[in-house]
Amino acid sequence: MITANFKSSVQKNVRRSVLALSLILLLPLFSFADNASTVRDGRIGYVMTDLFWAVYQTPDGKEECPSGYNDGPREQFEKLFPEGTVRTVVDTQLKQEIETWHPTDAPDSLPFLEVEGALSYGLNLDGEIGPNDFTHPNGEQGIDNEVYRAVGCVIGFRGPDGVEVIFQNKAITDRRYNRMMIELSGVDDLSSDDNVTVTLYRGMDRLLTDATGLKVMSGGSQRVDMRWGAKLIRQTTGKIVDGVLTTEPLAEMIMPWMNLSVPSIHIFRDMRLQLSLTPDGAEGLVAGYADIDAWYKQLIRNDSTHHLSNGQISGISLRKALGRLADSHPDPETGANTAISTALDVKMAQVFIVHPGTTDQAEIISH
Repeated sequence: MITANFKSSVQKNVRRSVLALSLILLLPLFSFADNASTVRDGRIGYVMTDLFWAVYQTPDGKEECPSGYNDGPREQFEKLFPEGTVRTVVDTQLKQEIETWHPTDAPDSLPFLEVEGALSYGLNLDGEIGPNDFTHPNGEQGIDNEVYRAVGCVIGFRGPDGVEVIFQNKAITDRRYNRMMIELSGVDDLSSDDNVTVTLYRGMDRLLTDATGLKVMSGGSQRVDMRWGAKLIRQTTGKIVDGVLTTEPLAEMIMPWMNLSVPSIHIFRDMRLQLSLTPDGAEGLVAGYADIDAWYKQLIRNDSTHHLSNGQISGISLRKALGRLADSHPDPETGANTAISTALDVKMAQVFIVHPGTTDQAEIISH
């Protein structure tokens, strides 16, 4: 027989469980941050949660890729070495792998489909409006984004299902190696400020997430990596107009970008940010000129030919396209451009940045 005390105990436990579950489900609806607490002593920090190349695309791709999408390594291999011909491993597989890892300046033996559309996301990096520039979907002219011209018709770089979109962007959140963040100081108002200082750091800690572990929440804390990340620290200035931060260009920015457990980097010249700011987060663009050698090495170091094939990405053809479309920072000896204009979509969550030597870290974390 079940006693009255036992029934009462069960009912209490059920009510407690329901209450706890309700709080967990409601937690994502509430923000840990508000304007009064996130801007402290004129400072506010943001940590990167999403990052990928800005690719303008239409649902069927006909506007930007009227000739279709590019072949990957498997498709190219079949065209270069058809069945029925005499083939050796040295003259086929090894030959392709060697050129993938040691690119040449020889013309591409197969056609490569570049973006043909007129629209692209990005910024006017050189302050000019040229015949080869894109137009932003909002009507702004002079957009410089030649990386998009190179990758826009490669399915691995197209969202939401492109293999690079999925894995590279996911790695930004998952890997502490990639934990880049910015701190704004001298902030009077997040909606309007003529002069703020913007400092880039790498953090050391995991991101604060909701109960699912999938959604990054604002209000976490990040310690500054001063051991391995000191060389990554950069500082510039900017201004906030109508809640949008625009920074002055940085001569060079090094961005860690680990994917599939392989550490690598990107190097951006004349890097600048354009971010819409809120007390909870920031969203917008990272733009500049990507070093083409670093860009390509990051791709092939993180992805084997097998992985590239899943996104129909020919490393050989893509590296030749990057060199052909490079539009900045010419080599002083050869005159060949070494960097290519680009833009990346970025999302960031508000975070409290804990600097070395902070005596009251508990207070910072509690806020």
